Amino acid sequence: MSGVPNPPSGKGRPRGSGGFGWRAFFHHSATPVFVLGKGKRLRYANPAWERLAGVTLKEALGMVCSQRRHSTPLAAALAPTPEALAGRHDRARRPAPPGRNGPPWWDVTFAPLAPGAEPPGDAADAKRGKETFGIVGFVTVVGEPVPAAAKKVPAAVSALRDRRAAHFGFDLLAGETPAAGRLVSQARLAASVAAPVWIVGEPGSGKETTARVIHHASANRDRAFVGIDCAGLQPYLVESLLFGHGGLAGADRVGTLYLKEPAALPRDLQQRLADHFTDTPAARLICGSERTAGDGVMSGGALVPMFQTALSAFEVRVPPLRERLGDLPRLAARLLGRPLDPAALAVLREHSWPVNLRELAGTLHEAARSAESGPVLREHLPHELRVKVGIARTHPPKSLNLDEILAAVEKKLIQLALKKANNHQTETAELLGVFRAKLWRRLDALGIPIPPQPPKPRKPEGGD
Repeated sequence: MSGVPNPPSGKGRPRGSGGFGWRAFFHHSATPVFVLGKGKRLRYANPAWERLAGVTLKEALGMVCSQRRHSTPLAAALAPTPEALAGRHDRARRPAPPGRNGPPWWDVTFAPLAPGAEPPGDAADAKRGKETFGIVGFVTVVGEPVPAAAKKVPAAVSALRDRRAAHFGFDLLAGETPAAGRLVSQARLAASVAAPVWIVGEPGSGKETTARVIHHASANRDRAFVGIDCAGLQPYLVESLLFGHGGLAGADRVGTLYLKEPAALPRDLQQRLADHFTDTPAARLICGSERTAGDGVMSGGALVPMFQTALSAFEVRVPPLRERLGDLPRLAARLLGRPLDPAALAVLREHSWPVNLRELAGTLHEAARSAESGPVLREHLPHELRVKVGIARTHPPKSLNLDEILAAVEKKLIQLALKKANNHQTETAELLGVFRAKLWRRLDALGIPIPPQPPKPRKPEGGD
């Protein structure tokens, strides 16, 4: 066994042990025990450790225990501290594998193994004699895993969660048009199943809002909703967010993971996502895109086929605003929270809304600022919108008089130079790079009052 003194007769007794059977002692111990050899490799673990870790010694033998980025949660939990590597006893609290956060935690006590009984000889042997042959670790479990349903949530947090969930109810999608009715029916069905959902719709139509409604009506409502814009972030950032240390893909606190335009990710990362969410995902996956998954696979192969076959089993279509203009009164009332004049509503009906609900929300918020605290009238709508629907004229462009513009710029520049020179005309002329006589002429031509000159400093009496 590398890293632990070799037994002389194969009975598991190191030199100088006086016949003590350390293997048998650790083997029957109820405390989980493991031994690390040189290179921080696992060389021994007792049955109590195997039961706690959920793996056998045969499977884990030789595992390098470190906290590097690509280490497994088990290897990171057993990694010795710098103090232990330096030959000192130490203790560290680590998240219990496979989680990255507690509870429960592992309190790991590290005890360095001393060198052999033979005294060192030369200087090199003396240096080696100060090094440890390995490290013995003892694991104590601290805290018990608490089911999500049994966790106590403060009343204020619970009330905030309830208000948030109530905001994203099905009435947020409801309306009088057939398109709105189909959307609500599809969202209800998606919330009742656990299958991955693919939401398709035009820009600004409300795909992420629909995903939030589905989340808050599903069995994962008590956990978090996390959205990632795959087209707006660098691929390495998306990969780090999902699969890095404490990544969202394996977090038990995330109930729904919403990916916006997953076809923008590299194909290898798409495949990794598909493999992860096909096996045993901790969170539910909902994707939003302007195109269906089938179109994403067929048009240039931007999307891996597995997304279509496994992760788009349930498809929800969000209709554009032009298909539900009959719902404008309801949508405007919800976005504004105040009355909207019928004449203003008539103007909204005449617009095609190419950016859908996002454009409608921006238009109404701008009109609300113009109306201040009163009702929103037609005159409060943006001028560009009223021009498009033909109820306002475009303002004729103002004529550009070059002489007037140059004179205004020159006047401003001379006033700035006068201020900087404290109204001293000679210094002002020097700053502007002109003669003083020309400065006087420009002051008179531009109508700038000639400021009084500062008094000249008096020479002291008796001076030269």
